[in-house]
Amino acid sequence: MDDLRRSAIGLLERAKAGDKDAFGLLAEGHRDALLRLCFKMTGSHETAEDLVQETLLKAYLHIAEFELRASLQTWLYRIATNACLDHQRARKPWDTERRFDWFRENGELVHQMEQTLFLSPERAAEVKEVAATCINCISMSLPEKQRAAIVLCDQIGLSREEAAKSIGASVASVKTELHRARKKMADVFEHHCQLVDPKNDCNGCTMSGNIKRNGVKSTEPPAPRLAATNARKSDLRTARQRIAARTPGIACAQAEALLSDLIDDQLAADARSGVETHIASCDRCRERLRALRRSVRFVQANSASDLRPRTPGGAYQTIARAMSDDTYGQSPTQTMLRELSRIDPTLLPRR
Repeated sequence: MDDLRRSAIGLLERAKAGDKDAFGLLAEGHRDALLRLCFKMTGSHETAEDLVQETLLKAYLHIAEFELRASLQTWLYRIATNACLDHQRARKPWDTERRFDWFRENGELVHQMEQTLFLSPERAAEVKEVAATCINCISMSLPEKQRAAIVLCDQIGLSREEAAKSIGASVASVKTELHRARKKMADVFEHHCQLVDPKNDCNGCTMSGNIKRNGVKSTEPPAPRLAATNARKSDLRTARQRIAARTPGIACAQAEALLSDLIDDQLAADARSGVETHIASCDRCRERLRALRRSVRFVQANSASDLRPRTPGGAYQTIARAMSDDTYGQSPTQTMLRELSRIDPTLLPRR
């Protein structure tokens, strides 16, 4: 480990002195991570490639100014994040409601597309790929600061302090934007995702998860969420009322603002105790905590998939982009068919 560290420092010193080859070796070790970040921030592989090139060029021109107060990766993330934010600033967020409306209104065409992408044995997408696409689409619908916070913290895995350095913002600002982003993402999952509630309208993950080895979709319906018995609910409600009666506690608005800190174990002991006491006596805040925790775990567990073009997951991502990003200037049906034909003409649904 010491030898590797000395080698990295030696490369960095040579790069700072103007050695192009040394900088090239350093950059190559970070290229994939930068590409992943830029893709999650922009929703486009082509744009991500361009922004990584822009990031590395800017880093090369300013490498002499780099100081060892932060890691090289954090410094590169900051350049890349700013490049992505600048690029996206003039663009509208993706409209996920538009996509869900189109799904509802074009059921047969959607069914044919899903059969082609999910059920074909040679190109069947996996649940993790569909889930990664879903997460990317929702994050692309968020305002830019919220998107940066959730991409860096929950999708890339940086700490709040590292994310703050990458964005060039305060830790308090990252904390606020991360919580807002998580709330919006949880709201989409709660109202659209069939993994959360079988009555919801989006079934991409459940469909791809029901693929059998022979390419035939299982007819078994998704399992509903477990519910406590009425007697158990009554016992819990009584216990909560007793707790509430003897504990002043905090208001719902105060508790809700601290839910992300509770999930990330960022609360001091007294604040944590106050939030947990309130949640124990408040059905509404307890359900919000469950929804937020469920969403955070889902995002963190399904953000690692590499959705490359011309792969099943990449094809699904490209189509989702075509239906969510209104810069195409065409109807969702036209853009979906066009994107399918660009990926592979054999993917076109039967008419």
